[in-house]
Amino acid sequence: MPNLRRLMARSMWFNRAYCDAPGCGPSRTAMLTGVHPARSGVYYNAHSFRQADSWIADAVTLPEQFRAQGYLTAGYGFIAHHRGVDEDRCYSPGHFRIFDRADHVRWTEAELLKQVMPGTETKTWSRNWDWGILPDDWDRDDPSKIQQDTEFANHTIDVVRRQHDRPFFAACGFWRPHVGWMVPQRYYDLFPIDRIERPPGYLADDLADVPGPGRWIATHRGEHDYLVRNGLWEKAIQGCNASVAYMDDQLGRVLDALEQGPNRDNTIVVFTTDHGWHSGEKNHWSKFVLWEQACRVGLSIAVPGAAPSVSGTPVSLADLYPTLLGLCGLPRPTSHALDGFDLTPLLLGAGKGRAAPVLNTYGWGNHAIRDERFRYIRYRNGAEELYDHVSDPHEWNNLAGDAGHVDTKAALRRFLPRVDVPDIRYVHGEPRIDGNGWRDEAFD
Repeated sequence: MPNLRRLMARSMWFNRAYCDAPGCGPSRTAMLTGVHPARSGVYYNAHSFRQADSWIADAVTLPEQFRAQGYLTAGYGFIAHHRGVDEDRCYSPGHFRIFDRADHVRWTEAELLKQVMPGTETKTWSRNWDWGILPDDWDRDDPSKIQQDTEFANHTIDVVRRQHDRPFFAACGFWRPHVGWMVPQRYYDLFPIDRIERPPGYLADDLADVPGPGRWIATHRGEHDYLVRNGLWEKAIQGCNASVAYMDDQLGRVLDALEQGPNRDNTIVVFTTDHGWHSGEKNHWSKFVLWEQACRVGLSIAVPGAAPSVSGTPVSLADLYPTLLGLCGLPRPTSHALDGFDLTPLLLGAGKGRAAPVLNTYGWGNHAIRDERFRYIRYRNGAEELYDHVSDPHEWNNLAGDAGHVDTKAALRRFLPRVDVPDIRYVHGEPRIDGNGWRDEAFD
């Protein structure tokens, strides 16, 4: 990813950055509102915070706060999880395009799937696991053959390369490498299938010491079994890698426009993702679990005049809201308190850490605490996991039952939420529930 490395070279790169919840919807809600799921009740993708019967429905979001302070605000692509959220409230007129909406993009996902090269389409049990190779003339010069992220980059380029009469806030939400993995042939060619390696964190019997809730959440959908049974493990990794390479090209185009334009020296640039990704580790694919691989995200923040560096401080995406306000000298919203921490002192070299470890949540009452060394997971029935990342970076050995770590668990347990608010109502689908009452992501 040459363009991401190029951005990292001028940024503070956080090598212990985490989402607040390992799912698109709750993670993006926490980032946009600065409110952790345990306080908002937004635990799953089927939760839309604007449709909640609680105070979170009126929360002023990050772009909304910037707009209220006189900024031109633009949003293109996959920003909020639910289509059309905050179009009028958050973004300046004419500066909003949402992902996968027919009147906002030339090609929706459903229409794009019809264009993949014959013989390359892979159909699994869900539309989200479709992928295939687009003809190589896509995403070049023909405006009739550009997919969503190329369009989103084009809109963002138009904003960053122009001089404005006021400061601007621009959010460019690239859809890839979200599934399905449909990108042009040249990106697949970068990753020959015979050179694809399975993840180093995979261990065949890795679930042996994982308690029941963790095993069920990780395996009940059957993605790993399906992909292995159909010989698609390497193919899936290839598709994901090709999609990352495509995204990196779009990032590079935006960076080129910024660096060649009038806003180069006074623009803060943030790059991040909404969650991590499993590619078979612990017999799991995708996100929706509380392990390191699903919760860890890439995060870089480039501040004009600040020296590039690498930080090992654990931080979360909810920290972005107070941090961007702090860097820009703007007030906090009056609608609600922010759960994140302002990282401005750390970015400017005046601070060394964060006031607390990071909290990850997936579903009501299920949490993980991550400090600089340990990941501690506690499910709502009291089941636990503990991993020492100094000696066990792949989380192969659950130390929760080790008598030598009683004090470690007690110290980390202090950072669990004191209150877990109930789920807000589902806007679609019903949760999957096992015989013990364990609830998982809602589906249509």
